[in-house]
Amino acid sequence: MIPFVLLFTVLIVAAVEILSRRDEVRHLHVSFSLDTQLAEPGEKVTLRYTVSNFSALPLLFTGFTLRLNSVLTIEEDEAFQRRHAITDFTGTRVNYRFSLGARRQFSGKLRFSVKQRGLYDLGKYYLETGDFLGIKPMLRSSEIPGRIICTAASCDTPSIRALGGVIGAVSVRRFIHDDPSMVMGYSDYSGREPMKQISWNQTAKAGKLIVRQNDFTTDSSAEVLVNIDPTSRPLMERCLSLTGTVCRLLEAKKIPYSLRSNGDLFSITEGLGTSHLFFIQRRIGLSRLTAYTGFPELIENCLRQKRTNCTFIIITPILDESCQSAVDRLKRYADQKPAVLCAEEDEP
Repeated sequence: MIPFVLLFTVLIVAAVEILSRRDEVRHLHVSFSLDTQLAEPGEKVTLRYTVSNFSALPLLFTGFTLRLNSVLTIEEDEAFQRRHAITDFTGTRVNYRFSLGARRQFSGKLRFSVKQRGLYDLGKYYLETGDFLGIKPMLRSSEIPGRIICTAASCDTPSIRALGGVIGAVSVRRFIHDDPSMVMGYSDYSGREPMKQISWNQTAKAGKLIVRQNDFTTDSSAEVLVNIDPTSRPLMERCLSLTGTVCRLLEAKKIPYSLRSNGDLFSITEGLGTSHLFFIQRRIGLSRLTAYTGFPELIENCLRQKRTNCTFIIITPILDESCQSAVDRLKRYADQKPAVLCAEEDEP
């Protein structure tokens, strides 16, 4: 009886071993997700991953390894690092070893941060498994899907603190002018005014559409002008930090804002809201500090728009004679005095 049981057990194990050698790694599926695609330097980002076994057979051994891009820094506690992380001359790897039942999955997460501004791949993953008895290992590797954009860090500098007064003044003007009791007069509807400017009481009296003459006040906004000069990269990196910080301040004050540059930040139309700020921060993160025209040409393009009731905020790495001349020209024609943030003068 005992020899029969032993023989039966051996046959069962042999059958399972043969079945398990049919490249079981192809039955494993790996999925990834990031909690955000845009981060500031040092901000923690969470990468979630799931390894699923779609096979009808269990996997007694599964190895899952993440090799992150060298610019990414793991932000887990010491216990996690001792247990899963290995750092050597090739970089940092995060290893997991587990068994995976039939139709089961393994899930985990890893927090990391990005060191500096730019667009980065996440790295590679390696998936290892074997047959039932662990005799024949099988390995699969691929790129971790997705990329992370690191935008410029926020900054708190003397010029930013001084700019708070300018932004506050714009915010106050908008608050006062948006008050419906602040009516300067009435005029016929031309078709260009927003519908909210129509005075229905006056329209009923006149028998035609009448608008309040305060549209020039409700359009108070800001335009951020960025002078991209790749000759001084450290100063330009500071300019990008200033740009991102200014846009966050305008967003916090609910002041509609646009962005215009003479380089690869391009021009972004006026807007407000989370998606608008996200798009600008994304452009900042992707910028290679490439200039297409000079700063005077940027100012000339601005003047051709003939914008009214717009506060211009100029951000430049240096304020040389050419830049100063362009700024002075804008001052002569702008409704509001432009605010100038110079990265060179703002250095600690």
